[in-house]
Amino acid sequence: MFQNIPQVKLGIIAVSRDCFVISLSERRRKAIVESYAKKGGELYEVMTTVENENDMLKAVDEAKNAGCNALVVFLARVQSRYQLEIYREFSRRMFANYYHRGLLFLKGKSSVRLGHEVNYVCYMFSSCVLAPVFRMAGEAVLVLLMVTALVAWEPLAGFLLCASFLPLAGLYVGLVRKRLRRYGMEELEARRKQSRTVVEAYRGYAELEIACAFHTSLASFNQGLEFIVRNRLRMEVYQLFPSFLSEVAIVVGLALLIGSGSGHLGLVSGVFAVAAFRLIPAVRSVLNSWVTLQNASHTITVVEKGISNEPQQDGQSEASFSFKQGIELRNLSFAFPDGHVLFNDLNLNIHCGERIGIRGASGSGKSTLFNLMLGFFPPTSGRILIDGRELTSANRNEWHKLVGYVPQEIFIIEGTLADNIALGQPQADRTKVVQVLEQVQLREWADELPQGLDTPLGEYGSRLSGGQKQRIGIARALYKEAEVLFFDEATSALDNKTEQGINHALETLSLQHRELTLIVIAHRGSSLAFCDRIFDLDVCDIVYNSKV
Repeated sequence: MFQNIPQVKLGIIAVSRDCFVISLSERRRKAIVESYAKKGGELYEVMTTVENENDMLKAVDEAKNAGCNALVVFLARVQSRYQLEIYREFSRRMFANYYHRGLLFLKGKSSVRLGHEVNYVCYMFSSCVLAPVFRMAGEAVLVLLMVTALVAWEPLAGFLLCASFLPLAGLYVGLVRKRLRRYGMEELEARRKQSRTVVEAYRGYAELEIACAFHTSLASFNQGLEFIVRNRLRMEVYQLFPSFLSEVAIVVGLALLIGSGSGHLGLVSGVFAVAAFRLIPAVRSVLNSWVTLQNASHTITVVEKGISNEPQQDGQSEASFSFKQGIELRNLSFAFPDGHVLFNDLNLNIHCGERIGIRGASGSGKSTLFNLMLGFFPPTSGRILIDGRELTSANRNEWHKLVGYVPQEIFIIEGTLADNIALGQPQADRTKVVQVLEQVQLREWADELPQGLDTPLGEYGSRLSGGQKQRIGIARALYKEAEVLFFDEATSALDNKTEQGINHALETLSLQHRELTLIVIAHRGSSLAFCDRIFDLDVCDIVYNSKV
């Protein structure tokens, strides 16, 4: 057919495995490629020099294989993208869900553990649960079709194949299932412990060095590594069993076939051998995927708990709070979930523009009272009223727009000075940042920094002193133009001189902004000296009033 055609350069374009286009014209070939590409398709070209019919057939086969391989790659990419989309969605939902469960939940959990679950466990669920399920489903369909066809064509060979493979596979599953799940849970706990050991060692560097105790952290870390390595080796052993079992199944099947005394032993044996040869890779893949799935099955429970009970977002927006009168705590009571009661029927009125101090013995509930007034904890009974409007979990975000919070340990992100002051803002107003730095007496210090406002503050503010952190916390509250400032023992860890400087800065701010309400928790009487009134939680009453 091609004998009279001179040697030419052919462009064979594979659209799919069974559909291809042969074009002798370079221009025509390019036109086909461009036209198909506009429709969103992909073409795979194989250029070859054709001299005879055999060359033409080889070129066509190459084009078909190119299309087939490309299809396999495309389907694998689709599957991987789907798995990673699930990982991204579940990880995002777990992160947001844990956060929105509130302060009580977060205080009762290890942050290292939650971070491990949000990141590592979610990814493991995607790669070690979903991926094996997809592989098992694909291979199971292939095995089912092959066995069905074999039973229909040669029933004896088909039944013997099932009789040899299924009992061994069932025995294997029954023996190792519980062990695999136990190994998976043990490895999860070991990895959690590893993460905690690393974080604790880095955070507690100074204390570990002084106590010469790093060897204990290193020993714990090595112990965890040994356990994880031993667990992985066990897994590899269990993953080798399917190869051995498939070979045993073939021997058993042939023995059963010979023992059956079939009249067409040669033909049936040949059919059995060919079918077994084709089934072995699929069966191995199914069993290995099952091993991986069982070992990672604990992630299903973790992910299910992590994405369940997501807080319902109310579509209706709450009205903004106004703060012109004050805060009223009316018959307020609170007890922790374990039943420990902090206070009962507490009553307190805080007027707008007032400077009020709160004191009490350790464990009396000072910080808890702040968490109640900020809406982080729901009261067991009683009400918190802002200008007569009750504070609830639904409207607390509106209340937060009016308040600033300065805890003892200031939260510092790993960013610049400007980023930390304008926390949560996509772009900091540099003029405003400079103004608040001047108000908290940090302007000169900021000007001396190597990069000014763009100077990184280090992890957890490692480059800052305690006093600088507190002033940055105050500057953050002033930047957002808060009307109420909450100070939760903000100066308890500072020396006397720094404490006096912070107190002087607060007093100056309150004099400059008479509408600013200050609510201060402190152990030291000196930290409450500028307050108009002092409320003592031990007696649940006002013990000092400058106006009386």
